[in-house]
Amino acid sequence: MTDLDLNDFEIGRELLSCPERRVETATRRDTGETIWLTVFSAEISRIPEFRRAIKMDRTMLTMLQHQSIVKFLGYGETAGVVFLATESCEFTPLSDQLTAGRRFTSEDIIEIGWQVCSALQLAHNLGLAHGGLSAECVLLSDKLQVTVIDFGVARWLRAAAEAADDSLNSGPALITISALASREDVEKDLRDLAGLLDRLLQASHDDDEEPESGKVTTRVMVERLLTRFEPTGASGGAQRPWSAREFQGRLGEILIGTGDDSMPLVDHRNAATTSRRSIVVELFEPHQAALHSDAVTHASATFAWRRRILPIASVIVVLIVLWLLAGQLW
Repeated sequence: MTDLDLNDFEIGRELLSCPERRVETATRRDTGETIWLTVFSAEISRIPEFRRAIKMDRTMLTMLQHQSIVKFLGYGETAGVVFLATESCEFTPLSDQLTAGRRFTSEDIIEIGWQVCSALQLAHNLGLAHGGLSAECVLLSDKLQVTVIDFGVARWLRAAAEAADDSLNSGPALITISALASREDVEKDLRDLAGLLDRLLQASHDDDEEPESGKVTTRVMVERLLTRFEPTGASGGAQRPWSAREFQGRLGEILIGTGDDSMPLVDHRNAATTSRRSIVVELFEPHQAALHSDAVTHASATFAWRRRILPIASVIVVLIVLWLLAGQLW
């Protein structure tokens, strides 16, 4: 969907309301499709820098095709009010789940972070930063499936706020947002994710985890990794992950373990907590069906080669015999 009009939708339940924007469920009148609308205030919509920032990101938003990113459907303007349409999602924000008392193990937190890293890496590859990653914009299912929403929204609102301040203090405002994510934008996303994971870790229910003899607990390893993102952290600097992919790799290493900190590849968590296996673990395991298929293919190829070579060998033998007989006749 592109070039939308608010009159194309029947507005439903309000999900979020604040001075800058509101988020509502809506149903498209012609198709009956249920979506989410993010409708910005008339004041925000009038700011040129805000409108410019959205228009620069629109193309990249349509390219964010990832299982952990809510799908962008289109952009529109009605009576001077700018709005966006995305797919709806039934998952609950992490902030609401924490308020309701849900707690996570260290392994759960690793998997949440791993999925968010995957989403961020795709966006960063396209030159798009999230800009405001928080517990409010990370949605989570009961089975720990992540969906990230509001890509770019916080950056656009900051651009509008900075433009408003500049117009009050020093005349016409300058463009305050670039077309592509900067190094600082990427680092902010990573710091925001580290802060979110630390928040989950502080509220986790494995504080009393007893380490095996000579081993460091998963919680301690996660804490060490997150400490690297602290501005004054002694272990930051060169040891800090500088990309979402590197951050993701570090989390995966903690989950599968190496050396003295090794852990079993199979997730043995209590079935009362979750019945599924680790998402990260499954990616490191060989696919049995693929292995079987490779074996069958290899055997078939060998058999086919033998069938092709046998007739050729037979012809050569016949020619040799005829040549010998001809020699005897002469």
